[in-house]
Amino acid sequence: MFLWPLPAGGWIAVAGVALLYGAHWLYGAQSTPWVMLLNIGAALLVGALLLAPRVRAELARLRGLAVPAALFAATVAIALLTLTPWVPGGPHPVWAFVGQAPGASTVDKSSTAVEIVRLLGLACLFVIGLATGARDERARYAVRLTLAAGVAFGLWAFFGAVTGQIYQSQGRRLEAHFLSPNTAATLFGMLLTLAVAEALMTLRTRGGRRDPVRLAAPSLAILVFATCLLDTASRGGALAFLGAMAVFLGLQLWTGRLRLTRGVLAGLGGLAVVAVLILLAGERLLDRVFQSHEAALVRTSMWRAHWSAFLDSPLLGYGLGAFDTVNKLIMDAGNLDALWDIHSVHNVYLQWLEEAGILGSAPMFACLGALMLLTLRGLLRRSRMTALLSALLAADVLVLLHGTTDVGLQVPSLAGFWAWLLGLQVSLAQGSSRR
Repeated sequence: MFLWPLPAGGWIAVAGVALLYGAHWLYGAQSTPWVMLLNIGAALLVGALLLAPRVRAELARLRGLAVPAALFAATVAIALLTLTPWVPGGPHPVWAFVGQAPGASTVDKSSTAVEIVRLLGLACLFVIGLATGARDERARYAVRLTLAAGVAFGLWAFFGAVTGQIYQSQGRRLEAHFLSPNTAATLFGMLLTLAVAEALMTLRTRGGRRDPVRLAAPSLAILVFATCLLDTASRGGALAFLGAMAVFLGLQLWTGRLRLTRGVLAGLGGLAVVAVLILLAGERLLDRVFQSHEAALVRTSMWRAHWSAFLDSPLLGYGLGAFDTVNKLIMDAGNLDALWDIHSVHNVYLQWLEEAGILGSAPMFACLGALMLLTLRGLLRRSRMTALLSALLAADVLVLLHGTTDVGLQVPSLAGFWAWLLGLQVSLAQGSSRR
């Protein structure tokens, strides 16, 4: 993975990767000052992009973004509406109870305002991703740079975990600065998926099979990311990665880039062995797999309580960012053990429904689906970069799968990283401006 010289517009990739990994290191930008700094940095970078005539021309040639943009705008508009009392059913009764007028649909105006700013920051990171993927060579460079930075980040996180300098979880599970091993598992699972694609693309280049030096960098990345993923001991992360790999291989077979020859079947067998090792090699991961029943009982109790809360306000929910407030409101003697120390319901779909309601969640989910569909259509039309596009779609699936049981997408830097990759894959799927 050679990182010099920079391709045309390579500064866009450098700036985007630096911004995101800086946010990862700053505890995932989970405190309000850091998340605001991340959003300001993304907005300033978008401003710099729009000042460059060539970048503006590259962005202008992209097609198919009107529908996702309209869906995202609808999400933001509905979130803004919840800050007002002019909603179906009127403001939430809590405002009358505390004697403040005018009320609002949301039960926490300040948190909802912060979440709206976060959404706008994600939109900026998406645009940065669009600009990054507008040229094939720039997109490939950005992925290589992401993997190189990820190797450095992973080595730091691993040594911090094994020495006990960076951890809060029991058992010294690797968590980097995310304060949660499961969030770290989402990141390293995504990076591992991209590293597999980079290794495959290196093999397909002329001379790649005869030059082990070319494979050294992606092989090192695979080793580091697999080790980090294993050291998180995340059950959901491991299963989500296996699901992502199944999607990656399925897309490569579907597009004809892989054929079921003896060599490919042997490779698939090797991947199956690696999959078993990821699930069973780590003693802590194995222990946690055997404890899954206990964890399932706790999370089921959480989900049941918050599902009931959603059913009490299904259209507009309680307001973006209002989870902590709602959690306190619904806490009682029957669910105290499950709810007393949580800051997320450990299911991104349920949390979005509870906070944004059906009216706010539907356009957001549809927006994500539209972006992935754009990428898939582009993948089926392209003859180049198919391995990378397949890996990017597989990374999307990994995030969505892991979001059913964990909190990764609630971490601003990880959500921003996915928004950036979504932008990169949508523009890459439409082909380079340089033919």
